[in-house]
Amino acid sequence: MGKSFRDRRKADFDRHSSDCDRDLSAVVVALADVFITESTIAKLLVRDGAQIERYRQAYECGEDMVRVVLRPRFGGGYNIEDGRHRVIAAKLAGIGFIEAKLVG
Repeated sequence: MGKSFRDRRKADFDRHSSDCDRDLSAVVVALADVFITESTIAKLLVRDGAQIERYRQAYECGEDMVRVVLRPRFGGGYNIEDGRHRVIAAKLAGIGFIEAKLVG
């Protein structure tokens, strides 16, 4: 049987990460431009609320956080490839911008 969708995405991410970040560019992105549905936010808050709360506190304290990985959307904005919990935490902390690596 072939690889699952998740395994293919992880392999793709690992390949990009191991290329010495030459295919990834670090940018600062407005959180308003990052697409995440309200239902996804609600689901993750119920399931992983404690983790998101720790991230929110870290953002509010000004701690360095791992960059999220975003993919540009057709028509503008970005989809989250990695870092949904960090995006939600940053939104809850009232942060307007987030550091990201862009793929694709």
